[in-house]
Amino acid sequence: MKLISSNSLFIGKVANYLASVDSTNVFANNLLSKSTPIEGTVIYTDNQYAGRGQIGSKWESTIGKNITLSIILYPKFLPIQAQFKLNQVVALSVYDLLESFIFPVDQLSVKWPNDIYINDKKIGGILIENKLKGSLLASTIVGVGLNINQSDFSPSLPNPTSLLLETEMEQDIYDMMGSFCEHLERRYLQLKAGQYKTLDQDYLKVLYGYQEWRTYKKADTETTFKGKMIGISAEGKLQIQTTHQILEFYFKEVVFC
Repeated sequence: MKLISSNSLFIGKVANYLASVDSTNVFANNLLSKSTPIEGTVIYTDNQYAGRGQIGSKWESTIGKNITLSIILYPKFLPIQAQFKLNQVVALSVYDLLESFIFPVDQLSVKWPNDIYINDKKIGGILIENKLKGSLLASTIVGVGLNINQSDFSPSLPNPTSLLLETEMEQDIYDMMGSFCEHLERRYLQLKAGQYKTLDQDYLKVLYGYQEWRTYKKADTETTFKGKMIGISAEGKLQIQTTHQILEFYFKEVVFC
C-alpha cells in the first residue's frame, strides 16, 4: 500500500485505505450514515471483492492491479434536475487522466453514460450515488473502477481492456489516483462555478459514437433502428436522431449494436 499524494485543494486530502472491502461505495455509504466526512474524502483499496456497476452489474478487479476508489462530495449547489452534470464531471476527469497515456488520443472516449472506452473496449466504469434533500443534492458518492495493470480478464466480460494492454507499460496506480483527484477537483470546481456550457462541449467532444450513424436496439421491444447520436438532454437522456424524429432514452433503454 502507498499513500495517495496530490496537489489538490480538498479532494484526496483525506484518504482512507482499506486492504480489502466488498465495495468502496458501500463503505462510503456506511461512513455517511454515521458521520459527515469532509468533502473530498477518498476511500481506496487494493482488493474490492464485490464491486458494483450500474443497476446491479458487477465490477471485477484483480488484487493490487487497478484503481478502485470512491470519493464523497457535497454538491448542495446543484439542482436535482442537473445531476447528470456530475456524470459529465467524473467521466471527463477520467478522460483527462488517461489522455496523456493514449496515442492517438481519439482512441479514447466516454460511452454514455458512465463507461470509458479505448476504441471498442471498456477500460473503466463509474458509479455515482446521490442522496437528495428537497430539490437539491445532499451528498454524492463517486465510485470509479479503472483497469490499469491487469492483463487477464474473465471470459464472461464482453470487451475489457487495461492501460497495460493498450500501452504495454505498467503504471503506479497510487500516483494515478493522486492525479485523478486533481483532475476531478478541477472539473468539479467548473461545475460549482456554473460552467455548464464548457462541460457540455467537452463531453460531446469525447462522446463515443457522437454524430455517427449507427444501429441501436430498444431494450423493451428489442427492435433495431438506425440513428445518429446528436446530444444529451439536461436530464441526461441520450438523444438519437432517426430519419423521421428525435428519440430520447434513459440508461438501459437503448443498446449500442
